[in-house]
Amino acid sequence: MARLAAHDYFAGHPARDDVIRFVSVMARATRTAPGAPLELPATGRWMVRVLARKGRFIVGLHRREMPAIRHLGTLDKVFGTPVTTRNWNIIASVVKAIQN
Repeated sequence: MARLAAHDYFAGHPARDDVIRFVSVMARATRTAPGAPLELPATGRWMVRVLARKGRFIVGLHRREMPAIRHLGTLDKVFGTPVTTRNWNIIASVVKAIQN
């Protein structure tokens, strides 16, 4: 997890009040998965933007809107395995606690 936090996946994506940075953890690593970047929905205004995938971790952004929750829920189907999603701030806090 420390290696994940060491890379700045959000470079070029300034912090905004209406966009949440997230990490999803896949139940298992999959061999077949879409490449990044990936936007959901595929057409129209994006609700979820996957920036990178590193092993079992999916790093991205989602809008602070209810439709984004539905699109986060489709990551399981897109990646072919159950995922759990957490705010990037939680990951950063865990890494900081481990390093101290």
